[in-house]
Amino acid sequence: MRHIPKSATSRRQFLRDASVGALGAAFALEALAKPAAPHGHALGVQLYTMQGLLVKDFDGTLAALRRIGYREVEVVGLLGHDAKTYRAALDAAGLRAPSVHVLSTTAQALFVEMATGRVPVDKAWAQIIASMDLAHIEQIMEDLFAQSDVLGNEYLALAAIDSALFDSRAGIDRVIVAFRKAGDLCQKKGLKFAWHPHLAEFKVVDGKRALDWVLEATDPQKVLVELDFFWASMANVDVPGLLAQYPGRFHLGHVKDMARNVVVPEGGFKDSRSVSNDSFEDVGYGKLDYRRWIPLARRAGMRHFFVERDSAPQPLENVKRSFESLRGLI
Repeated sequence: MRHIPKSATSRRQFLRDASVGALGAAFALEALAKPAAPHGHALGVQLYTMQGLLVKDFDGTLAALRRIGYREVEVVGLLGHDAKTYRAALDAAGLRAPSVHVLSTTAQALFVEMATGRVPVDKAWAQIIASMDLAHIEQIMEDLFAQSDVLGNEYLALAAIDSALFDSRAGIDRVIVAFRKAGDLCQKKGLKFAWHPHLAEFKVVDGKRALDWVLEATDPQKVLVELDFFWASMANVDVPGLLAQYPGRFHLGHVKDMARNVVVPEGGFKDSRSVSNDSFEDVGYGKLDYRRWIPLARRAGMRHFFVERDSAPQPLENVKRSFESLRGLI
């Protein structure tokens, strides 16, 4: 999913909806001896990629994911279902949901409106971000706990946040205060809080990346990170270096690929409005070095890998292709 700046009016301002080449061939090369999945976890899919299909055929889409081979999903809004109905559908499909995105009650409803087309994407995302006011983080988390108890989640991952907060130390300090509260609340419930950075979080503020300010000021046991390999790459982040810098901090990952024709500027993209929909690609068909990164991420403590494609022209086919590329690595 994408991060929308404060002034954004486009879906592209936040989390949206070549041939196989050498990388795809490398995946096929006995898949690095098919290492066992860490902690017994399996490859998952972020359900934002599937939301259009889910609102049309909820049970059928979940069953199709299981037939592809997925065992886990990351939930992003209940899409109009109550938690018990949602959990029953997951159970029936043979899927589990170790992670769920933190969304306000208002944002949950807006995801339904966006997925069904009743509210334009641009308008929905602007309202979703506005509803995710960190001043109300405690209430947002408390509202989600009841849902999470039923779904059986282990991680609550916050992705929707006003990117303008990362433009200044004052904004970053607000983020730190909110994340400390969220981490404390989750720990008391026996859950884990995680944060999903996008582009703005890698901006340098007062000589240090915003992400570093946040991670250095929060408890590594209470504030984890969901690393989106695509968005970190769009910010021109040294992914292996980041994993090495914060071992044990990255329990969750979003796995998507970057189209081969994308040229990332030296300083990285600063605004996701500059990232077009055709920048996304199915895993193994783009230019990101997952053959190298996945083993590094696993050694750094990553436990759950969720395939995602923010803009997926054929969602089931897209996630199937990604699954086939990754099955030997995860």
